[in-house]
Amino acid sequence: MPPPSDPPTPTSTPRFPPLKILLIYPNILLTGSLFSILSPVAQPPLSDDPAVTSAPLNYFARKDNIFNIFFVKIGWIWFTLAFGALLLSYTPSPDRARRQVQALSRYALATLAWYLVTQWFFGPAIIDRSFVITGGKCGDAVAELRAAEVEKGVVGARVDDFGTYLTATACKAAGGQWSGGHDVSGHVFMLVLVTAVLGFEAVGVMMQGEGESATTATASETDADEKAKTWVEVESGNEVRTWALRFVAGIIGLGWWMLLMTAIWFHTWLEKANGLLISLGAIYLIYFLPRRMSQWRNIVGIPGV
Repeated sequence: MPPPSDPPTPTSTPRFPPLKILLIYPNILLTGSLFSILSPVAQPPLSDDPAVTSAPLNYFARKDNIFNIFFVKIGWIWFTLAFGALLLSYTPSPDRARRQVQALSRYALATLAWYLVTQWFFGPAIIDRSFVITGGKCGDAVAELRAAEVEKGVVGARVDDFGTYLTATACKAAGGQWSGGHDVSGHVFMLVLVTAVLGFEAVGVMMQGEGESATTATASETDADEKAKTWVEVESGNEVRTWALRFVAGIIGLGWWMLLMTAIWFHTWLEKANGLLISLGAIYLIYFLPRRMSQWRNIVGIPGV
C-alpha cells in the first residue's frame, strides 16, 4: 500500500467576522419591506369578491405554509440539532473540552434569550408584555366573555384582565384575536438569532479545523507511521465537519429565505425593526462583547479560539 500523500499546506487562519457582517440582516429586511410596497405581486387584487381579496397572495403569505410549520415554528429544534452537529465536528485536541464547554455556554445564552423573549419572562414573554403595554388585547375572546356576562347577569369576572394579560398562544387557543398593540416580530427575532449564531459557530469550526490540521501535520513530520495514522484521523474528522457544515449551511440558507418572506408578508416596519434590534443585542453580548472583556471571554469564549 503506497504511503499517504502529504497533507496540503493550510492557508492562514481567517479573521473572525467583523461586526459589520450583521448588516446582512437589515438589508434582508429592507429588501423584503420594499418589495412588499413596490412589487405588484405583493399588492392585493382588485375585486369585489371578498373571497378573492381575502385569499393569500402568495404561498409564503400563508401562515400554514410547510416551511413555517415545520421549520420556523419549531426552529429551536433545528437550531439545536445544527449546533450539536457542530459540537461533534470539533477536531480532537487538548483544548477540545474547553471549547465545547464554552460553546455550550454560548448556546445556553442564545436559548435563554429566545426563551425570555418568546416563551416566558416571569409570566408572559417579553414580546407578549410589550404587546399588552402598547394596548394589545385578546379581542374576540374578550368580546365573547363580556357578552356572556351580560347574558347571564354575571359581573366581576375580570374580563378586561383576561384580555390584557393573556399570552398570544393562549389567546389563539381560546379562539381570540391578538390585536391592537405593537406586535414585535418573533419570527424576525428568532431567525436572525438562529442564523447568526450558527454562522459564527460554523466560522469558528472552520478556523479551528485549519489550525488543528496545521499543528498535527507539523508535529508528526519525523514519524511516517504516526503521520499516516494521524492524517487518517484528521481526514475522518474533516468528513464529519464537512457534513456538519453542509447541514448548518442549509439551516442558515432556509432561515435567510424565511426571514425575507417574513419581511415581505408580515408585520410593520417598526415591529420587524424591533425584533431585529433585540436579536442583535443578544448576538453582540454573546459574540462581540467577549472580544473586549477578557473576564467575559474566559466564560463564553470565542468560536475557534
